[in-house]
Amino acid sequence: MGADWMKRVLVVGAGTMGHSIAMVFALGDYHVDLVDLNEEILEKALHLIRANLQTLRRAKLIDTKSVPKALRRISPSTSLGVASEADLVIEAIREDPESKRRLFLSLDQICPPRTIFASNTSYLNIFNLVRTSRPEKVLIAHWWAPPHLIPLVDVVKGPRTSPETVKTIKEVLIKLGKKPVVLNKFIPGYIVNRLQRAMAREIFNLLDKGYASPEDIDVAVKSSLGIRIPVVGVVQRYDYTGLDLALTFEKNPSIHLVSKDVVPKTLSRLVKEGSLGVKTGRGFYDYSSKPMAEVLRDRDVKLIELLKFLKHWDQH
Repeated sequence: MGADWMKRVLVVGAGTMGHSIAMVFALGDYHVDLVDLNEEILEKALHLIRANLQTLRRAKLIDTKSVPKALRRISPSTSLGVASEADLVIEAIREDPESKRRLFLSLDQICPPRTIFASNTSYLNIFNLVRTSRPEKVLIAHWWAPPHLIPLVDVVKGPRTSPETVKTIKEVLIKLGKKPVVLNKFIPGYIVNRLQRAMAREIFNLLDKGYASPEDIDVAVKSSLGIRIPVVGVVQRYDYTGLDLALTFEKNPSIHLVSKDVVPKTLSRLVKEGSLGVKTGRGFYDYSSKPMAEVLRDRDVKLIELLKFLKHWDQH
C-alpha cells in the first residue's frame, strides 16, 4: 500500500516549525488540522502562513489561486479532538519529555488504528520515551527551518518502526518536494544538527575570546563553506583534498578544539538580557527596525533565489 490513502494531516504545535509544516501539507493538497492550546499562537501562526504564502507567490513558486486554496485547507483548533480523523500526525510541540509523553498517550487513544505518528523532535529519543499501541507506526520526521523552503527532512526509524511506515512517509515527503534521508537508528541530533553542534562550540569560543565579530564570522563562512558545500558536501570534499592530506590535517597538534564543558559566555549573556534573536528583535544582530514577518520574508527571498539556482544547476 502506497501513500495515496493519506488525505488528512494533524499538526500539533503551531509555533516556529508547526505553522510552516502545516503550510507545506496544505500546498500539497492535504487537509490540515493545526492544533495548539494557545489561541494567540494560532492567530500568529495564521498571520505568518499568509505572509509566507505571499512570499512564495511573489517568487512565482506558487500561483495566485494557490494562496486561498491552501488557506482553506488549514483548520486551526485548540482541541485535540480533531485527531479522530487524522491519517498522519506531525508532533511539533516544545522539547519537553513529559509533554510529549502525555500527548502521544492522548493521540493513541483518539486516533484511528491507521494513523501514523511522526515527531519533529530535534534530539529526544521518543522511541524510549513514549508508549503507544502502534510502535510500528511511530517514527521521527525532523524538518529543517524554514520547513516551507528547506528540502531536508530527517526520517528516523525506531526499533519497531515498520518498513511500510518508512516507505509511506518517504513517499509523502517526496510528493511535497522534500528530500528525506533515512537514519536506520536513533542518534541525538541526527546528521546535520550534530555537525552544527561541533561548529557552534567553535563559533561561540571565537566570539567569547574576541577573535572575530559575528559579522566577520558569517562573511568567512558564507564566502568559503557556503559556496563549496552545495557542490561537494562535507564528505566528498575530502576526496578532492586528498585523503592523505586530510589525515595529516586531523593530526595537526596546533589546532585545539574547544571543550564541550566551556560555557558560551556571550550566548548566555544575550539570553539573560532577553535578546533571543529574530523573535525578540535582537540577538547577535539587531532586527528591531523591521516587523518579524518582514525579517523572515527577507531571509526567505534570498533562500528562494539560492534554491532556484541550485535546482537549475543540478539539472545540468
